[in-house]
Amino acid sequence: MLTNLLALHPMKALIAAVLVSLAATADAATSAKAKRGDMELKIRVSGTIVADDLFRIKSTIEGRVESVQTSTYVWHTSEDPLAFLAHRELAAMLDSKGTQNVDILEDRWQRVYRPTPARCPEDCFILKNFLKVKTWVKPESVMFEAAATLKLVGRVRPEDASLVRDGQDIFFWPVKDPKRILRAKVARYLLDIQGEQVNPGATFTILMTPDRFLNPGTEWEGHIVAQSKKDVIYVPTGALIRSGDSVYLPVRVSTGITTQGLTEIAAGVEERREVLVLDDAQLLGAERHKQEAAAAAGAPPANAQQIRQVKETAAPELGPAPPKKPGKHATVIDAPPDEDPYGEP
Repeated sequence: MLTNLLALHPMKALIAAVLVSLAATADAATSAKAKRGDMELKIRVSGTIVADDLFRIKSTIEGRVESVQTSTYVWHTSEDPLAFLAHRELAAMLDSKGTQNVDILEDRWQRVYRPTPARCPEDCFILKNFLKVKTWVKPESVMFEAAATLKLVGRVRPEDASLVRDGQDIFFWPVKDPKRILRAKVARYLLDIQGEQVNPGATFTILMTPDRFLNPGTEWEGHIVAQSKKDVIYVPTGALIRSGDSVYLPVRVSTGITTQGLTEIAAGVEERREVLVLDDAQLLGAERHKQEAAAAAGAPPANAQQIRQVKETAAPELGPAPPKKPGKHATVIDAPPDEDPYGEP
């Protein structure tokens, strides 16, 4: 192998050597430690913001636009003036005011020719503005387009659908501005139509408010906190092995003497602790502990809280020692070299 590498171009030889090194260590096991702390099971979700219940605000008079009090993509209450329209008569007086102050003139004639404000009939989100100052409008002319509601529509993956419920906390942010994090509660959670051969996902809808919203059309992503636990012991999920309905955790132990089929455990496990026995062939086919497997088996959500308390069973009574056969474990007897370990005492 080394000869072939040296025959290559020096740079190619270096790259090939790195790849060989990575391949050699890719399957190497790593060690970790059990820790104590707080845990959250987070479900990744994404979606978009949709404007709903659209309507148009129209002029009720024929007049001139004196001022526009709003921009687009903002919320307004039903009390907020969006624009002021002047009747023909007031507009003519304002145009012929000469040197008179506008405020004095408007105050003098406001009881007769008061400017007409344009308002939302209810709280609304302004989408479009069709007005320009000093332009004339006729009755029923469209001035603004608005939405009564903004909705955050979210999508949940099929493998996570069983973990989500109404009322769970969701943290979300615009894809283009991940630092702007908002918080809400999951609402209107609905599973997709189910079929015999379909694993349905789910959707949810959250109403935006003036103090918590994103603009319509914004793509967002975030996570739902499906479960939260305080002060628990946890390990990497990749350290767990599932066998049937039981979950096992390989842990480091100290060993003593080893016989044909048994090994002394000096430290690291207590008596009657159930253990998982795998030969080489079984280890290759062992099912690693995964979130999907846990959900399918009806177990709690995959996370550190799934590390169940191992079962306690009676230790089996040991029969006669099996005859010695060649194998990967040798029998170790602590006896002086000149003394027959099987002789009479």
